[in-house]
Amino acid sequence: TITSIQKAKLVEGGAESIVYSTIAGGIGAMQPFVKSRDANLLMRLELLLRGAAGARERSDRYDHPSLCGTDQLAFRSYYLPVKDVIDGDLCETFLSLDPARQKQIADDLDRTPGEIAKKLEDMRNRLL
Repeated sequence: TITSIQKAKLVEGGAESIVYSTIAGGIGAMQPFVKSRDANLLMRLELLLRGAAGARERSDRYDHPSLCGTDQLAFRSYYLPVKDVIDGDLCETFLSLDPARQKQIADDLDRTPGEIAKKLEDMRNRLL
């Protein structure tokens, strides 16, 4: 449950974002994409990783078993359907995958693992 919400720039010259806190002590931020191609790339990355996060047990197809016992999208859409929001935390899990799996996902996106890592870093640096 969100307890506070504020529109802010966290660093000078950074992107304006919506920063929120939750009753459980979590802090989050939402930032708009400047380019639609960035949004498309990260949306496709999220879709590839979502299958991995939605697995109930480890297998060749999935990298991380689900902690909540259901797939990631069902968890995020528990109360209301999620629309036009990309889960940055899920996208960041790309960086923790083994190099062979990163290459496989990058090939599906017609990119190199380095390009995807750079895009994730750029998005993080725009906020912080």
